[in-house]
Amino acid sequence: MTGDAFSLELATADGVTLFGRAWMPSAPRAVIALVHGINEHSGRYGFLAERAGQRDLGVVSVDLRGHGRSPGVRAYVESFDDYLLDVDALLDKARELAAGRPVFLMGHSMGGAIALRWVAQRGPRVAGLALSSAALKIGGDVPRLLVWLAPFLSRWLPRMRGTRLNPEVISRDPAVVAAYLADPLVTQKAPPARTGAELLRTMELNRRSAAAIRLPVYLFHGDADRLTDPVGSREIHDLWGGADRSLRLWPGSRHETLNDLDHEAVAAELLDWLLARSQMNTANAEIK
Repeated sequence: MTGDAFSLELATADGVTLFGRAWMPSAPRAVIALVHGINEHSGRYGFLAERAGQRDLGVVSVDLRGHGRSPGVRAYVESFDDYLLDVDALLDKARELAAGRPVFLMGHSMGGAIALRWVAQRGPRVAGLALSSAALKIGGDVPRLLVWLAPFLSRWLPRMRGTRLNPEVISRDPAVVAAYLADPLVTQKAPPARTGAELLRTMELNRRSAAAIRLPVYLFHGDADRLTDPVGSREIHDLWGGADRSLRLWPGSRHETLNDLDHEAVAAELLDWLLARSQMNTANAEIK
């Protein structure tokens, strides 16, 4: 069963109206609340949602402020705490759609950094966490001078944009790269200095927080990713406070493993992990 796809409008606590999408089977076994990466939008996860729906898993996502169809300066954020408000609204809707079934939080790239920060700040209010090529350590294609300058530029020139990254870092599949470049909802410009500095700050905060988090976590990353370093996923895995932690590195895959050559296997293993924890969560709830 693949379920129905529909659009959403969600209001955040600070008054921002976010555009969202949901792909829901009629009786979901669990729901995935998905946080997309920088410069992209929720609509790029239709493949995962289709495969999830075939296994009676729902997916709900929003375009973060400044992304996709949501308002705001493109890819700009004053503080990552603002993104946590977007995740609050996303999870409220996911819980509503789940109707008592387990809800998992998933984040890709910058969305992974946001999701991990949300869990550290808000506490274990989801059934588990999945991190896709999460921005936990800067990759080799990000200019080191720009990383060093980020705090200064963030303070004095917060909306200044640096060098645009090569879109070929996302996938080995030329069709994926072409679709990314042709997508009018994808921001092709480099991220603003403030957003970059906030991401770097959040990476450090996430490293400090990992040992105190005991939620089930599944980290997956392409080992050829040059945008976010797969070493970051390995480090967070090793620092994680809970016993239920899994790390999957995909040989040869670039930044978007769900859009790379092994995408079917990547999705299958992710959904296997989610379904197994969903069944455990439901069984525990029934015992209680």
